[in-house]
Amino acid sequence: MRIGYVGLGIMGRAMAGNLLQAGHELIVYNRSAERVRPFVERGAKAAASPAEVAAAAEITGVCVTDDAAVEAVLAGPGGLLDGLRPGGIVVDHSTISPGQTLRAARAAAERGAEWLDAPVTGGDKGAAAGTLTIMVGGTAAGFHRLQPYLQAVGKTLVHVGDSGKGQLVKLVNNFIGGIALAAAAEGLTIGLRGGVPLQTMMQVLSAGSADSVSLRLMAERLQSGDDKPGFSLANRLKDMDLALAAARALGACLPVGAVSTEMFRERLAAGERDMDQTVIVRRYGEPQAGGTR
Repeated sequence: MRIGYVGLGIMGRAMAGNLLQAGHELIVYNRSAERVRPFVERGAKAAASPAEVAAAAEITGVCVTDDAAVEAVLAGPGGLLDGLRPGGIVVDHSTISPGQTLRAARAAAERGAEWLDAPVTGGDKGAAAGTLTIMVGGTAAGFHRLQPYLQAVGKTLVHVGDSGKGQLVKLVNNFIGGIALAAAAEGLTIGLRGGVPLQTMMQVLSAGSADSVSLRLMAERLQSGDDKPGFSLANRLKDMDLALAAARALGACLPVGAVSTEMFRERLAAGERDMDQTVIVRRYGEPQAGGTR
């Protein structure tokens, strides 16, 4: 299958690599050429614009940062709309607002093509291993056509509803995860400041009701001291804000999530936007994994 890919960041380059590994013919575009070069060396073709990708591909994957980036890739100069053909599919792995997704889907439909929102969860490790969970919004027929593509990059593939529903479910996922991460930072701080070693605490917590992916992630980062982003603080805050905006539009008041969001915002204001999301623990004085202050 001839597949295009636009956006070769942490997640995008791993997914594109898995598509190439699965034997698909791949054409790629990224704003910075140095991220394209390794793919060309492995047999992929480089495109000069998103339009060139869409014109050449049956399915075009997109993985960029936010609403503005998606809009630029879609409708900017040399954007996907300039090359998208009738019958083409764009599958968007970005985490953006449901509203932006609906606008993109309408624009694609006007050209006889289909835009499916397919955000992912599983982090950089899941992207590299091809074990991502992918929640897809769009038509059932489009979801069916995507199977060879999706099976190359993910493990749990769920059609969650019509256009925009994939993004809505992703925001729910990341909102719960963000709250859990804030709770893990606070909870572990209590034990560490009380002198309990992190490893000892995790023996108990990982076998009890407190266990979560977020707790394990926070413990791992505290142990290693590594701030290199698997998922950046800026992206976590973006997703929390999008979830709160969706909640307001639906008439829901979510006070715990609102407070957790401000905790992430505080660390971003401290200049840590490009560090891993787990730097939220620094608001408590970065308690040491060995249990000392």
